[in-house]
Amino acid sequence: MARRTPRAPGTGDAPMPAVSAAPQNADMLAFLTDAPHMALRAGEVLFTEGDPPNSMYVVRSGTLRIRSGGVIYEDVGAGGIVGEMALVEHYPARSATVYALTDSELVAVDEAHFTALVAEQPQFALKVMRVLSSRLRRMDRRYRPEPLIAREPPGL
Repeated sequence: MARRTPRAPGTGDAPMPAVSAAPQNADMLAFLTDAPHMALRAGEVLFTEGDPPNSMYVVRSGTLRIRSGGVIYEDVGAGGIVGEMALVEHYPARSATVYALTDSELVAVDEAHFTALVAEQPQFALKVMRVLSSRLRRMDRRYRPEPLIAREPPGL
């Protein structure tokens, strides 16, 4: 599942983003109390952009980095999630590379478990949607840094 690399791609070549484990997703682990976990050592790659997806991951401990090419999207700490887009969207390839910045423990959630959690625990689905929304808003701010000014639509 995880691949070992001597050094994660691009470490140290870009400013360090803030580690995200926002309060709204910090309790994501509460939904996975009995789930088995896996370990990654610092520098180990969890998955690479273009890989076929099979699971999303919840960070139990440590810090992971989400990166695509030369762009660092986010550092994700305990309670955060990575790889969720693959299960929500059923896209055939990973959109980014994720690797461990520090020794980390993760819980893998495959599609069957994800679907069951969404059906049995609607709050789980809401938390995943909040993470997706938060990431989209951060990207909006990154690529449109000027403040959004409320305007009336043309013709009104």
